[in-house]
Amino acid sequence: MRLRRLLLPVLLVIAVLAGAGHLLRPGFAAPEWIAAEANGMAYDVRLPPRADPNQRYPVVLYLHQLAMGTDRATLHSQIDPWFDGPAFARHPAIVVVPRLDQSHDPGGRLVNFGGKKEGGADEANAVAAVRAVLARFPADPTRVYVTGNSMGGMGTWAMMLSYNAWTGTRGRIFAAGLPLAGAHRTANPDDAARRLKGVPIWAIHGAHDPEVSLDWDRAMAKRLQGQPGFRYTEDPHLAHDVWDTWYLRPEVWDWLFAQRAPALAAPNG
Repeated sequence: MRLRRLLLPVLLVIAVLAGAGHLLRPGFAAPEWIAAEANGMAYDVRLPPRADPNQRYPVVLYLHQLAMGTDRATLHSQIDPWFDGPAFARHPAIVVVPRLDQSHDPGGRLVNFGGKKEGGADEANAVAAVRAVLARFPADPTRVYVTGNSMGGMGTWAMMLSYNAWTGTRGRIFAAGLPLAGAHRTANPDDAARRLKGVPIWAIHGAHDPEVSLDWDRAMAKRLQGQPGFRYTEDPHLAHDVWDTWYLRPEVWDWLFAQRAPALAAPNG
């Protein structure tokens, strides 16, 4: 009986260490957000669980909707279920999330990611954040993606025009774009379609969206129909808020992570 009493604490310690063994393995990194800054713009970075420093990971730049970046906790209460969900977890990746403080610009007229009629300086700041992540972490420069919803969907279209890895006019970074409920308020659709031929883009919009017109996505779908890599999904059951449905679907992430840019793509391309 005395021997049994002495062995119980030892066995308990062994069991705890065994259960936590994954925490002790080299290269383990908990999926926690790391706060950083680029040109005065705050952003968060998350590495894959158990990231291996000897492996290169794809990078996803996520652009939030209007007003969601002003409060960090509110933003993460929305996006964490997507990036913690099983559909996204199938693809270990580095996630970059710029946080725009729109407290003094509640309509996002000037403080935005681009694609609107005015403002858009944070498009360049978000790209600066991506370049910093590519330089600091074990990232695969041929698998860098951009996605966003609503205001972030507009920014996604803008970044795919300016920074896609084939014909980007300001840099060649992104292997694919996934704009949700997005648009571009100033670009010419004919010119944009010529520049985006063959560039992987999957645009998703709710058929009953009362906030962001479907005109841009429909115009691009008409012009890019049949182009390799282009997809357009108009969900007949949804209005503006398509993200809580589509960001949880595995086929969206499976498609995105299957895209790859030319091998010559580089962080400062």
